[in-house]
Amino acid sequence: MLARRGGWESSASPFLCAALRLLLVTAALPSLVTAVTRKNLKPAAVSPWRTLSGDAPSIVAKGGFSGLFPDSSEYAYKFSYVAGSPDTISWCDVRLTKDGKGICLPNLVIDNCTTIGDVYPDGKTNYIVNGETTSGWFSVDYDMKTLLPVSLKQDIYSRSNKFDGIFPILTVDDLVEQVKPAPIWLNIQHDLFYRQHNLSMRSYLLSLTRHVILSHVSSPELGFLSSIAGRLKKSKTKLIFRFLGEDTAEPSTNMTYGSLLKNLTFVKTFATGILVPKHYIWPVTSNGYLQPYTSFVMDAHKEGLEVFASDFANDAMLSYNYSYDPLAEVLSFIDNGIFSVDGILTDFPITPSEAIGDDVILDS
Repeated sequence: MLARRGGWESSASPFLCAALRLLLVTAALPSLVTAVTRKNLKPAAVSPWRTLSGDAPSIVAKGGFSGLFPDSSEYAYKFSYVAGSPDTISWCDVRLTKDGKGICLPNLVIDNCTTIGDVYPDGKTNYIVNGETTSGWFSVDYDMKTLLPVSLKQDIYSRSNKFDGIFPILTVDDLVEQVKPAPIWLNIQHDLFYRQHNLSMRSYLLSLTRHVILSHVSSPELGFLSSIAGRLKKSKTKLIFRFLGEDTAEPSTNMTYGSLLKNLTFVKTFATGILVPKHYIWPVTSNGYLQPYTSFVMDAHKEGLEVFASDFANDAMLSYNYSYDPLAEVLSFIDNGIFSVDGILTDFPITPSEAIGDDVILDS
């Protein structure tokens, strides 16, 4: 039995229980969060949380618990709730199929995260994506029926492949059924690419919102967010503008994200929050040391924008200042006595869950 402090309980399959026990034994799975509990850490200097709302930061599981299971797989999503907080938000990178179905896959080119190259070895194609030729297998060339034999696999090769080839591709509707009533965050990119293939991400999303309540919708494309802002204005869905690299051009305006960063007042006209790579907040030098934090979170909060930080993974290279402890890294973003981001996007949702205080207890 898995129990959570505060009375929350959930039964789980023996497989999930075994996976959770494996997860919590760092000797068996050293890439996961270190066994440091919050009570052993120095007490936070400031309480309550310095988020925009004053609530605890949100935990957003990128493709579920994608640090262990294949991104966007059934067990990745389910395990994020077993191992972490019951309030965890499930993140889905939406791709459209040839017949207009929305599916959850981490990459536009899908051969790195699925077995499609084995199932359809002659399916490799070339398309222009944001002005550049891109090669691989694309969801727009297949309908859901032809994708049924295709399964998911781990797209980061340094992680375990033990769960490759087991889980089918999930549609967004499948995800809703898997995690109901937990919140869902849809991330949408490459709107122009889909329109070039006579597919409308906007129409798909607006149709979906007629029967599904989404907590967040994000996109790095200003034009797309602006096109849906009016329709979703009265809904509970928060629109989040996602910043990519500072020198990367935003496709609908051709302005760099670095230049848009200087005009948060404008961003507030079509979004309620922003999602940024974590180095926007705590820059790291080329030799791995932290630089002083920026004023980015405070500036965004002054404009009434929530701030979500991305690129958190326990098995990624961390700044030496964190002493190889991913928990210490998360705490520097949420509990430093000066500011707190409003949410963490992570491949390992157990880590921010531990940092915030949603501890998991294993009953024998």
